Amino acid sequence: MKKYLVISALLVVLLLVAAQCGVVVPPVADVSLGSQALVADLGSVDNVQTAAVPEYAGRESCKECHEERYNEFMQSGHPYKLNKVVDGQPPEYPFSEVPNPPEGYTWDDITYVIGGYGWKARFIDKDGFIITGADENATTQYNLYNEDIDMGDNWVGYHAGEKEVPYNCGTCHTTGYNPEGHQDGLPGLIGTWSEPGIQCEACHGPGSLHNENPYNVSMKVDRDADMCGTCHRRGDISQIDASGGFTKHHEQFEEMRASKHAALNCIDCHDPHKSTKYGKGPDSSINNSCENCHFEKANYQKITDRKHAECVDCHMARSTKSALGDPDRYTGDIRGHLFSINPLAESQFTEDGKFTNPYVGLDFACKGCHYDGGPASVQTDEALVDLAVGYHDKDMAGSANK
Repeated sequence: MKKYLVISALLVVLLLVAAQCGVVVPPVADVSLGSQALVADLGSVDNVQTAAVPEYAGRESCKECHEERYNEFMQSGHPYKLNKVVDGQPPEYPFSEVPNPPEGYTWDDITYVIGGYGWKARFIDKDGFIITGADENATTQYNLYNEDIDMGDNWVGYHAGEKEVPYNCGTCHTTGYNPEGHQDGLPGLIGTWSEPGIQCEACHGPGSLHNENPYNVSMKVDRDADMCGTCHRRGDISQIDASGGFTKHHEQFEEMRASKHAALNCIDCHDPHKSTKYGKGPDSSINNSCENCHFEKANYQKITDRKHAECVDCHMARSTKSALGDPDRYTGDIRGHLFSINPLAESQFTEDGKFTNPYVGLDFACKGCHYDGGPASVQTDEALVDLAVGYHDKDMAGSANK
C-alpha cells in the first residue's frame, strides 16, 4: 500500500514541476475514436498533414502488376464503350471491326466511335456531336453482324435529320467522368473524362496512391449489384421500360431487382473482367451455371428428348434489343434477366407495350424456337401453355403432358 502511495506522490510532483516549467502535457487520445480524436487532441489541424487525394492513373498502370487480369479485361466489352480516333485510324477491337464511317465521312472526320464491340457503332464528328445525317432517311448507325441471331452488318438511322445531337453519355461510357466542361474543347462533348471507355478505375476508383504504395493502399472492390447497377439501369428502377416488342437495353439491374434472384449479386454468375458476348469456356464471363443451384429443375423436365436445350434458352430468352431484333421470331440481341416464366401469360409486356412485367412470357420463352421455319415445331398457344405448366415437376418428368 505504501508503495502505491509513493508512486502516486511522485507522479503528482512531476506534473507540478512540468506545470511550473510551462510544459503542456496533452491527454492520451482515445484511438478507438479514430483520427478525429487525434486531430482534436493535437489542438490544431495545422499540425496534421492533409490526406493525399488519389488521381486517375490510367489502365496501363494497372497492367504492370495485373497483366493477366488486364489481358482478360481487354477482351471484354467494357473498355470499348467509347473509342478515340487517333491520326485518322479506326479503333481496334478484339473480336469485331467497324468497316467505315457513315456515307460522306472519312476517318479524318471522326473524333470518337461510340461502341463497335459486338452490337453497334455510332460516330462523333469534329465538333463532338453525334452524326445523325442531314435528312430523315439518313443511316448513320452501323449494326454489326450478330451470329447468335443471324442478323446485322447493316446501316440504320439514328435520330435521322436532327442537328447537333450532343454526346452526353460519359457517365457510363467513360472513366473519371466530370459533367463540367467539354472534353477536348469540343462543344458537342458534354463533360470531361480521364479515359474513354469503362476502364479499371471506373469500378475500382482512381489508383495513383495504390500504384505508389500498393501494399498499404488498397483499391476499392465493390461486389454489390448496385455497383453494376450504376450503369446497367435506365432511369426509374421500379419499372422496366420496353419499346417495339422488346425490353430496352441496359436494364439488367431493373430486371434482376424485379426477379426472384433479387438477392443475388451480378458477380455470383458473372466475371466482369471477361466477355459475355464472345468468351467461351474458361474465357467466358459466366462463372456459375443454373444447375449448380437448381439441380432438381435440371434433372426433371417433361421433354427429355430436348436435352440440347439450355436453361437460358427459355429462362433468359433474348427479349432485349440493343441494335437488332426480329419481333416475328421473338428474338432480340441480349438475354433477359427476369428468369421466372409465367406459364399462363403469352406476352410479358403491359397492354400499351411501354413496360415489361416481372416475368418471362411464353412468346419469348417458347416461340424463339417454336416458329415457322425455326429449329422446333410450330405449336399453338394452348399447346404451349399446356406444356409449360408443371414443366419441371418430378411426377410429370418425360411425360410431355400425355
